[in-house]
Amino acid sequence: MTTDKYIQENKTETFKKGDTVIMIDCHEASFAENKKNWICQTDSFKDRGGQEVAFLEDYSGYFMAKFLYKIK
Repeated sequence: MTTDKYIQENKTETFKKGDTVIMIDCHEASFAENKKNWICQTDSFKDRGGQEVAFLEDYSGYFMAKFLYKIK
């Protein structure tokens, strides 16, 4: 389980909690139910495998940051 402490110790500067993003350039982005604005539930952080990720509201698990685009 990914804890708040782990996220804070491994956070990156790409996304902040509350940022609005969309999914791009990935298989998940092709599904109609994913063609919406998502809200970052956490700051972005490096997972245990070294990938930059963020939790999104109403999405199960975290999502790779390289497939997210921040909406201004």
